[in-house]
Amino acid sequence: MANQITDFFDVYPKPEALDGVAKHIHNTWDPRMRNELKEILEAGGKGLNPLCVEAMTNYFQGPKSDGRRSNVNPSANAPKGGKPSFADGGGDAG
Repeated sequence: MANQITDFFDVYPKPEALDGVAKHIHNTWDPRMRNELKEILEAGGKGLNPLCVEAMTNYFQGPKSDGRRSNVNPSANAPKGGKPSFADGGGDAG
């Protein structure tokens, strides 16, 4: 099944294909299936399309970070006179 997904994305530019394969498998496969795929990759990826191997190897390495962290304060950009649509204390505080 992983090869069929990879075949679908094979016509895309490589960065999009790698991202598409990984996102599709992440979003649609049960965690047990992803874990089984990880075991296949760790054993050498026999039978898998090279594009699939590359996409999922990157996926299993985790998200890439440039070290910058962004904090979002939704109140900071509220329209003049507008109020945030959430309680100051967070959650469903009334």
